[in-house]
Amino acid sequence: MGKIKLIDLQKRKLQKCYLSLIFFTENIKIRNEGCFFDKKLYVLLGTDICGNRQVIGTFFENTEYNRFWLEVFEDLRARGLEFVLFLVTPHNKNIERCSKIVYNKVNIIYSPEELLIDITRFFTEKSSRKFVRNLKDLFFAKTLENHITEMKMFEEQFADNKIVLMLLNKREHEIQKFYEQPYEIRKFLYPYYAIRDMRRFLRKLNTREPLCSNINEINTYFLEYINSYESSRSYYRAQWLEFLNFLYERYTDELEDYLNV
Repeated sequence: MGKIKLIDLQKRKLQKCYLSLIFFTENIKIRNEGCFFDKKLYVLLGTDICGNRQVIGTFFENTEYNRFWLEVFEDLRARGLEFVLFLVTPHNKNIERCSKIVYNKVNIIYSPEELLIDITRFFTEKSSRKFVRNLKDLFFAKTLENHITEMKMFEEQFADNKIVLMLLNKREHEIQKFYEQPYEIRKFLYPYYAIRDMRRFLRKLNTREPLCSNINEINTYFLEYINSYESSRSYYRAQWLEFLNFLYERYTDELEDYLNV
């Protein structure tokens, strides 16, 4: 896959079928007329049916324009994307509603990202690394029964963190909902380490002088990392074929039209 240019990021032609689209967010400090404020950047990642991964786009949500996300998804269709199997997203009713309008067969999965951010905000970056790894592992036990065992061990290990455990217990139903998908699909739907590294890179924007003032400046800075991200694969070819067969057994009707793409 060749290197992309800035103009390609929001406009390049897409594949007909993506097995997953994944939103994650990062707060970016923006400069505007001498003032500085935080703005939530949405990054949309995609994996096509051949296992190639892409950064599909970056967005600042316009909350005052209720057609914003509808136009985002309509633009994806205009760029060639006909079918999406999974959309992994933070809780955002507009994203959910608009994705279903354009891709009515999409399976919407709530991302673990919000829970991780919600709980780890009580820790410094350095002290939270081990904690985040343990928290992440609660989403990726082999079975729900294994998860319940892991949860008990987690509560024992962090028994002194009463606020954290309270928040975690309030969100336990969301974690268990993630277990409606098999282990192999859960790993595919939330590439934790790829998102972690991308978020670290984006955080460096907040230390630059001068700060960015718009999405194009952010994309200019982000472009080198995007090209590096897209040049590698999450799966070896043999592993990808094995996963694709696994997925096909469960979503035969949805995928049959696109396996020859």
